[in-house]
Amino acid sequence: MTAPVTIVFLAGLLPILAAHLAYLLNIWAGTDLAPEFICIPYLDGCVSISRAARSGPGLHLFRAMMLPSAVLLLLSWEFVREWLRGLNACSDRRGWLIGGLGAVGAVFLVFYATWLGTEGDWYRWLRRYGVIFYFAGTALAQLLLIWVLWPQRMRLAGGRLARPITVLTVLVSLQWALGVFSSLKRLIFDDPALIDRIESIIEWCYALPMATGFIVIAWMFRRSGFHARFQLGD
Repeated sequence: MTAPVTIVFLAGLLPILAAHLAYLLNIWAGTDLAPEFICIPYLDGCVSISRAARSGPGLHLFRAMMLPSAVLLLLSWEFVREWLRGLNACSDRRGWLIGGLGAVGAVFLVFYATWLGTEGDWYRWLRRYGVIFYFAGTALAQLLLIWVLWPQRMRLAGGRLARPITVLTVLVSLQWALGVFSSLKRLIFDDPALIDRIESIIEWCYALPMATGFIVIAWMFRRSGFHARFQLGD
């Protein structure tokens, strides 16, 4: 894989590895939360991503992987903007909007990862809004990206992008469906413990397709020959 493909691929892979490896490392280390960790969070909702990684040796691993991930995300969205321009897939203004929203998400990921596991109201605020804007900026950028790509899926790159665009559309649709359900959960359920478990399940099930979306974007880069036809910043 060449540089743009590799960077975007890693931007998707590293967050997935960071969350799961931090979770497993804390189980292995036997932290004070370890008994609650022994479950499948995608199904049981026993622990959120933040709680799984905010203490013990898993915290250090999580930070060490997520901070480089934020840099890769910034680069990835700049690549996406240039890629769209090279394909004549949308106006420069729309490309800048997509890249800008993605960049906002990447910057707030730095805030979240840096202050995860720290104490104090100010740090708690940074973590809370860091993760909110990371998810929101990234999700909106991906949504606008498929809004641009879906109507052109049979035209772009001679139709070679139709399959990855469809996969990305499914992943993004899943994210937004989970987001809608999350906003309604308190209207459907009234058990606080159950609501907490549902929130944790949604967090894991939301983050996975969001990160996987970048792996699919790397797939699109490779199929369209992005690295061969033009370079970042031209």
